[in-house]
Amino acid sequence: MAEEYEYTCDDDILCGVNVPKDASHLAELEEKHLPVITAPDTVNRNQSFEVTIEVGKYRKHPNEASHFIEWIELYSGDTFLARTTLAGSFSEPRITLPVKLTHAHGPLKAWGKCNIHGLWEGTKDLKVEE
Repeated sequence: MAEEYEYTCDDDILCGVNVPKDASHLAELEEKHLPVITAPDTVNRNQSFEVTIEVGKYRKHPNEASHFIEWIELYSGDTFLARTTLAGSFSEPRITLPVKLTHAHGPLKAWGKCNIHGLWEGTKDLKVEE
């Protein structure tokens, strides 16, 4: 009788959302694909601030017609804030957005979609004050 195998997303980078297995020791694939968020730790309610998201900050991601970051999305918790679509070899996977929040929905969350290696997530804690 054949041994039964339970297939999970842990075995497939194209299944689900990829996050680093150990944030203090990133693998090369994680360094190229992790969306890194740069933003203040604390912001004032209803005041604009800048958020920069860069895919490939730790190790440059290929940017060619056959291998590139298709898009980057930004969320506050699960609340959608923005999406930028990118074109391979014509744009770099780095965006800066003005953001204004009424309250904290949770950490800032960025998703970057590689056309070959799937969906990747980076987060940053953010406090919204009066």
